[in-house]
Amino acid sequence: MTLEQREDIARRLAAAIRSGSLYSADHPLLARSVEALATCCRRSLVEADHVVVGFIDDDVVVDGMRLGRARAALQGFVRDLREREIEKITLVKGVSADELRTFIMTVNDRSSQTPLEARLTARGVRHVTVGRIVVDEPDEAAVGMVAARRVYGVAVKTAEQLWGAAQAGEQPDPRAARQLIENLARFVDHDRSPIMALTAARRHDSYTFTHMVNVSALAMAQAKSLSLDAATLHEFGFAALMHDIGKVHTPLEILNKPDQLSPSEFTVMKRHVIDGAHILRKTPETPALAPIVAFEHHLKQDLSGYPENVGHRTLNLCTMIVSIADVFDALRSNRIYRQGLSTERVRALMSQQDSPAFNQKLLRRFINLVGLFPIGTLVRLDTEEIGVVTHEHPTDPFRPQVKVMMDKEGNRLETPFLVNTWERDAQGDAPRSVIEAIDPQPMGIDPLALLNE
Repeated sequence: MTLEQREDIARRLAAAIRSGSLYSADHPLLARSVEALATCCRRSLVEADHVVVGFIDDDVVVDGMRLGRARAALQGFVRDLREREIEKITLVKGVSADELRTFIMTVNDRSSQTPLEARLTARGVRHVTVGRIVVDEPDEAAVGMVAARRVYGVAVKTAEQLWGAAQAGEQPDPRAARQLIENLARFVDHDRSPIMALTAARRHDSYTFTHMVNVSALAMAQAKSLSLDAATLHEFGFAALMHDIGKVHTPLEILNKPDQLSPSEFTVMKRHVIDGAHILRKTPETPALAPIVAFEHHLKQDLSGYPENVGHRTLNLCTMIVSIADVFDALRSNRIYRQGLSTERVRALMSQQDSPAFNQKLLRRFINLVGLFPIGTLVRLDTEEIGVVTHEHPTDPFRPQVKVMMDKEGNRLETPFLVNTWERDAQGDAPRSVIEAIDPQPMGIDPLALLNE
């Protein structure tokens, strides 16, 4: 986006909000101002998924570029938004003139004590959001494993805070949840590989919070693969993050029981889908999709599962995606009472013929998305060498790129080297092939650290 385009969208936005403060919703001057803003948005969002207009002191920042101290025409606009603690406005691809008009009239309505974000959601505004600028949020241009680790670490800590608030009987902070989703979505939008690699790392410590983040990232990755728009992707991520929040009321001795639950214990466990829906319905600014997914995510395609006796209904698309991500991540993760399964084993279990648990088309798409040997997986080659998967082959999941870091005797190599297992020699044979994924923990190896060597 050029400097002129950035300046134009800031001016049009200011003019439309100013018109909304002066005229009624059906006034022709407001209509003209809104249409000019909508036209500007359509031009600016041809290639980008969203445009962020931010306000720092007296500066206007559009998509990361400071326009300098606001011109006289914008200074009142900036001060007005600052007084209302609006530090950024995000315009998302697909925004319509009607939605912009609703946003403008809502912003200018100061009679309500309900938070602005909640009013916008209640009025169906999905392609315009407001928020605060977080000073330490990662640079949008930052990519790679180092940046992903930072984002993932912050996400897990935020998930813990959200869980703790709900456990204490307080309302989880939806703003913190949305910031978490926004940070993860940057990687899903541009290069999902580092975040997907982090979700594949097996953990038993902080399982609850890593699971929340993993399911959110996996659900957004599948939503992105279905070409859903950015606003919907963010809503899916939020619902996925909070799908199990009802378990804050489930006793730990039931959550962590190593043996099969008794009928009475399973009755208590099943209650979490109803508790989760109640918690999210009572939390202001929560997207309407989140309590639906919390309620439905253990229902199967034939409506077996739980809760029981739900009558005739069609499962939400987000529910079906979250259910797949939830089971996939749970099966491959280490728990207190069992070791995580390999991706291949999880894939086989989830793909059983005639299973009513999952939508089969979505499941096949998901399995293709995560791959057989995801990036960050420690693997053994047929040469007995050991390495970490660094890239997946676009069409052959059995033949990834591997960074070899141990020889066949088990000695660490001073200089690891890359092998494309899909490449063949003059005779048409593949010199190296992956034969299995292996658990890095008994070997004391952090495969993700190897990706940066």
